[in-house]
Amino acid sequence: MYPLISFFLAAVLVTACTWTDLRSRRIYNVFTYPAALAGVVLSLMEGNWFNLYGSLIILAMYLYFFLSGKMGAGDLKLAVALSLLLGFMPVLFGTLAAGVLIMAWGFSATWRRTGQLQTAVLVVAGKLPGGEVPYGAVLGPSALGVAVLQYYIDNGGNIS
Repeated sequence: MYPLISFFLAAVLVTACTWTDLRSRRIYNVFTYPAALAGVVLSLMEGNWFNLYGSLIILAMYLYFFLSGKMGAGDLKLAVALSLLLGFMPVLFGTLAAGVLIMAWGFSATWRRTGQLQTAVLVVAGKLPGGEVPYGAVLGPSALGVAVLQYYIDNGGNIS
């Protein structure tokens, strides 16, 4: 029962944060704090210590990215809230998937804007700045997709 509630809350959180991140490049505390609190409460009710410990790992990882100036505080709070609701692994693999998607986004946007393949490749390689990308708008759906895939694999391909 609780995993279904957690997934539903994560889907609502991802929808709201993706919308606001795409429109205003902001992820608001009014979405992330209640979701994180709900994740803590559901994890405690379920006795799921793995989500609680895993969220500390995600916090440390994203705190490094935030302090180094590579992403905003909203992305950090979104990742921690999702790790409390979905678990550590979907957020970790969602982070990897989001990185690949953002590189593809940066490549295609740069190539379309400049018309030069070499410039697009240099943006993906990190040699040239490619512009700001709304990371949370990619992280949320990626983590949710990984959670669905994990559920599907864990249940032997049965959706029920």
